[in-house]
Amino acid sequence: MIVAVAVAGFGLLALPTLLRPIGRRLPPSWWAKLCAAALLAGFAVVIGAGVISSLPTALWITGLPRAAHACEAMFGLAFSIGSPFALLTMATTLSITVLGARALWRFRQMSRHSWVESVVGKRLPRSAQFEVVVLESPLARALSVPGSADRPGQVLLTTGLVDALPPEELDLVFAHEEAHLALGHHRYLALAAMIEGSMWGWPPAKASTRALRLALERWADEIAAGDSVEFRSRLASALVAVAVDAHRPVLAAFSALEGLVERLAAMREPSGTRVPVLWWPVLLVPGVVFGAVSLYALARLGGSAYCVVSMPTGCHLLQHL
Repeated sequence: MIVAVAVAGFGLLALPTLLRPIGRRLPPSWWAKLCAAALLAGFAVVIGAGVISSLPTALWITGLPRAAHACEAMFGLAFSIGSPFALLTMATTLSITVLGARALWRFRQMSRHSWVESVVGKRLPRSAQFEVVVLESPLARALSVPGSADRPGQVLLTTGLVDALPPEELDLVFAHEEAHLALGHHRYLALAAMIEGSMWGWPPAKASTRALRLALERWADEIAAGDSVEFRSRLASALVAVAVDAHRPVLAAFSALEGLVERLAAMREPSGTRVPVLWWPVLLVPGVVFGAVSLYALARLGGSAYCVVSMPTGCHLLQHL
């Protein structure tokens, strides 16, 4: 059962990239939420499977051999307590947890260090909710920095961007970055950073985070341009003007080259759902099946784990009934 749970978890992590050809035809807000749900659920299931499969060896190491053997019998593990594979599983689970926490911490530090103090740059009175800061740089860049309890979010623009775009297109770029902040996209980006940092050994997971990042950019594009053909055309023009072949930023940035072709194609089409109803089962059923299998198996295994941890003697007797 542990193997089934682990397979379901890794399958959930791979779903966004496997279903991307269909999902990108959804409204970007829906697709981004589906990607985030699959990634979060997959990460939780993989960690859950790792913790449960590592429990017998952990009990054995801590000096509870009877509880360890009872746990092993209940879970029906295919590998013995203390075996190299069992130790590797425990070490992998621990490393995934630590690397995920480290990636989240680094994302938070990046967000904090990207916030511009009042003595730097020029503030523009363009928004009552967020600060707009223009920085001296020849590069055409736009970036949104999430705020915190004691400081507002910021939209960072460079002088290179301001000089490169006409006012109408600059307004759309600002609306794009403002949408990132208003919709809380930094939470999705934090999830993507955690998955990328912890699941480096599962390449489909990183591909799935790219699908999520692109969905967020398209979501902000749709908010900025709306249904107006004129605005969509102008936003596409701004994308071409400022797109740069640079390293993908951790925070949301308008000028990322990755996904440019797809974003331009989306701006040339009317907004709205473009997935036929018959495709919905293909899009949703895999995630529902993986999720149902994971919940059922983890519930049963979790109950057994609680029994072993709370009543090791009684559980040891139960295995002989």
